[in-house]
Amino acid sequence: MNTTFYDIDPSRIRFALHGGAGELGPDAGPQDAQRAALSRIAAAAQTLLLDGGSALDAVTLAVQQLEDCPLFNAGIGAVLNRDGQPELDAAIMRGEDRGCGAVAGVSRVGSPIQLARAIMEQTPHVFFAGTGAEQIAEQLGLPMTTAEHFITPQRLRQLAAAKKAGAIVLDHDAAFGTVGAVARDARGHLAAATSTGGLTNKLPGRIGDTPVIGVGTFADDSSCAISCTGTGEAFIRAGFANAVHARIAWNDWTLPAACDAALEAVKHYEGRGGCIAIGCDGAIVTAFNSQCLYRAWVGADGVLQVAILAEDGKP
Repeated sequence: MNTTFYDIDPSRIRFALHGGAGELGPDAGPQDAQRAALSRIAAAAQTLLLDGGSALDAVTLAVQQLEDCPLFNAGIGAVLNRDGQPELDAAIMRGEDRGCGAVAGVSRVGSPIQLARAIMEQTPHVFFAGTGAEQIAEQLGLPMTTAEHFITPQRLRQLAAAKKAGAIVLDHDAAFGTVGAVARDARGHLAAATSTGGLTNKLPGRIGDTPVIGVGTFADDSSCAISCTGTGEAFIRAGFANAVHARIAWNDWTLPAACDAALEAVKHYEGRGGCIAIGCDGAIVTAFNSQCLYRAWVGADGVLQVAILAEDGKP
């Protein structure tokens, strides 16, 4: 390995985050509050990276702040299951050595992404779920809360509408979405993190792609970092992130082509959604087959950009 690759070089810095995918209603409006939140949080992560922070710290910071923002489907403001309860999933991955941690089905952990990182760094395991995950969080001294802490009036209304329609819906089909972040730091290391409440009116115990390493969340310094959002079942069937990695690492595909092919597989399995991705070469992709993907990114020019619809632009 060329040791100079890991020398500090601010020109390597890349960052992207997403706030979910789906379809906007006719009365959705310009989404000013959502755009402002994406911009503010992306700017904080960019500042961290410019100050020499790691990609892992940048994605952790961004996703924690997105979890605390009730506009999106993660943490406070997460969507509710059929029984009116939040069940939160999250995952994080470090590209340098494929270190990773994941959690599913928690409702008393203050920050699911913080727990996912603690699992990666402080336990010999990768994936915890339900009460076991909450017990680990307590043992590690992480902030705990109650399920009611995450529930907002908007999500209660959304659940009532979904039940009335007999539907299980994507986050942005009736509200706002799953969150995630990817980064490349000044040392060239990649990282990815994702956090979600899942689908409105989902069956209790359902787990989507977000916490599944190699599907909804993935990072490897030799290929790319990816965070996904959308119809989790279809992303799982497509083996999304690993399929992107394999095309890059083994077949020499470009990142945009690999993401587009994986999205075609999602479509084949009747799924919608998208991803944000950063390649080891610094390429940034924000790809989606739904009407919108709430997203922000910082490319080679260092300029922070925010977009929702396809016509808003892309990296």
